[in-house]
Amino acid sequence: MDKRRREAFTLMEMMVVIGMLGVLMGVTFTGIGQARKRAKVAKANAEVRELVNALLAYEAAEQELPVTPNPVDATETALADLLGNSGGPVYLNVPVKGAFLDPWGKPYRFRIGLEQESGEEEKFSATVTFPNRHRNLRW
Repeated sequence: MDKRRREAFTLMEMMVVIGMLGVLMGVTFTGIGQARKRAKVAKANAEVRELVNALLAYEAAEQELPVTPNPVDATETALADLLGNSGGPVYLNVPVKGAFLDPWGKPYRFRIGLEQESGEEEKFSATVTFPNRHRNLRW
């Protein structure tokens, strides 16, 4: 019986080990959460670049813009010309079922307009917004 007591863990040792495991798990899960947030932002930035590049490619090929200058949700209907749904070439190769959603589940909104100032050349400006991040990217 005396030998068995020397080989066993005490309650205090078990509590210390469980506490250390809890601290390690807390640090790990915090890092994972931050990495997921950064991954969502990186994915959204890549998708916005894809959308803007598709709009620019369409404008270069067709010499016109595919949507009206008003703010538009990136839906399958609004992106029909870019997705090739109207029988033309595909400029945006992403699966869109209903709406082109950002990583947070909200549809991208964008506005395209041509501005011409007096005596200057035509300027192309595109604004794509993240509705849930209150952030504008301008190209």
